[in-house]
Amino acid sequence: MTRSRRTASTSPAQRITAAIIEKLEQGTKPWVKPWRGVPVSRPLRSCGTPYRGMNTFWLWM
Repeated sequence: MTRSRRTASTSPAQRITAAIIEKLEQGTKPWVKPWRGVPVSRPLRSCGTPYRGMNTFWLWM
């Protein structure tokens, strides 16, 4: 059984690299997120009270 190889196509790594270089040439930094995240806080119960002790740890897992 023989396998056919595609020699004309580019590898995924080459396509990703080309896209990153293109964005850098445009002046955008593709690794910087354009939004602001929310601060990390403790998980809250349905009534709004934060969990305490090991419950917080298990909920973060």
